[in-house]
Amino acid sequence: MMKPGRTLQFIAFLLIYFIVPFCACLFTLLFANYTASAFLPDQFLALFEATQIKNDLTLAIFTWAPFPIITLILFFYSLPIAKFLFSTKGCNFISEERARHRIVHSPLTISILGFIGWEISNFLSVCRIDALFPEAPHQSIVTVSILFGFWGLFAFAFSYATTTYLNKLLIIPCVFPEGGLGKYAHGKQFSIVTKQFIFWAASTLFPIVLLIFGILLRTGQNIFNLHELVHNDVLFEVIAIMLVFSFAFAMSFASSLQHPLNQIEKATELIKEQKFDTRVKIFSSDELGLLGDAVNEMAEGLAERERIKDTFGRIVDPRVRDYLLSNEHSLGGKVVEASILFSDLRDFTTLSEKRKPEEVLYILNRYFQEMSNAIEIHGGFINKFIGDAILAVFGTPMPMADHAERAFATALQMQKNLDSLNAQFLKEGLTELKMGIGIHTGSLLVGNIGSANRMEFTVIGDTVNTASRVEGLCKGLKKNLLLTENTSILLPENIRSKLQSEGEYELKGRETKERIYSYSEAE
Repeated sequence: MMKPGRTLQFIAFLLIYFIVPFCACLFTLLFANYTASAFLPDQFLALFEATQIKNDLTLAIFTWAPFPIITLILFFYSLPIAKFLFSTKGCNFISEERARHRIVHSPLTISILGFIGWEISNFLSVCRIDALFPEAPHQSIVTVSILFGFWGLFAFAFSYATTTYLNKLLIIPCVFPEGGLGKYAHGKQFSIVTKQFIFWAASTLFPIVLLIFGILLRTGQNIFNLHELVHNDVLFEVIAIMLVFSFAFAMSFASSLQHPLNQIEKATELIKEQKFDTRVKIFSSDELGLLGDAVNEMAEGLAERERIKDTFGRIVDPRVRDYLLSNEHSLGGKVVEASILFSDLRDFTTLSEKRKPEEVLYILNRYFQEMSNAIEIHGGFINKFIGDAILAVFGTPMPMADHAERAFATALQMQKNLDSLNAQFLKEGLTELKMGIGIHTGSLLVGNIGSANRMEFTVIGDTVNTASRVEGLCKGLKKNLLLTENTSILLPENIRSKLQSEGEYELKGRETKERIYSYSEAE
């Protein structure tokens, strides 16, 4: 037994793909036959009665065969949709995408197929009648062709409007509950101007054409003399003027809607591409004007948000920024396994005393830029700058299995970058910089600390303190790079074989001793 929601979808499916298209053609055909005596010449009515008496099989096939053929096409067209909506086993991605695409384009496809079937039936039937009765007046043949051709347009408009409404009301909200149908809607869709023309033709042009044929029938005029009647009869002149003005009004109104909507669509597409300087020109104070104004305000808000995000990304690592933006801003954190790299410049205090603050800042900024490049290349993030020291983290907030190896590779890269930077400093008459690096791996707490209204994303724990203490041993041991045993055991064998033990040291603030290693090629 189907669930209530599925039952409603099933009814909507039957209405859209079978009942409405069939009823649109059937009711139009019945109404056309019912009103035929009011709009068709007596000669054709007699001809029509004669064809019924003659009971020609070919004419019957031409009249009715296109409709079951179109129905069969619609049946196969709707199979992927039925499977997607009602199959308990589901369907694969390609079938699902095909079904979604067809759901969006169903009203247009269904209506066009019905219209094609109607017009083919009309054309073949008229041709067969003309072959059966070659003596039939040309006025009768032309009149019935035009009238039944217009009735097909009426059936098309009715089917399109009804299936569109049912599709939007009952099917699309279930298939696209969160939106996203835009990628399926491009291409085979009627513009507002085209829709307006179709409905104008069905609701205005067609009734006036019926009125003209009714007048011609009652006055005994010939359809081939219609151009003369327009010049000689005031009634026909009024009808022609009404048609022209109604068409102009309908098209101008549709254009007044389509033009600003096209602008808004283009603007939103550009905004999706992060071109936030895009603006919509406002031409009216109606709903479209308010919509365009809202799009402009949205673009301004997104531009401001992007500026804030960019500024935020300069203060903290962009990956940390994205991590913070995608999570709740609450105090607390989580314990993770990571590697900490702590670097510090040697004798920088003495160097700073001999130089102007502007020069010191210039040297520091260039140094930090080179060190930042080395850290970011290997996937680490700079947690903070502490004076002339750098605290870099590997393994959080973005997990990485080889965080110790990345931290070690970063240290070597930092030394190479410093050598290149010192060569540039010597050419500029500046002093060389010396740096020590300490690496330790262990558990640490990563998260937000501070108060409810002012917090900082950071890493804390014994692992961070140990890395700082290890770096502090560099000057006494006259080494540029030191690492703990916790880090060394996580490195590849080809690197561990080149490590040199510096012994065990009791680091400040710790009761246990830590075995320290240096790297022979780091000097």
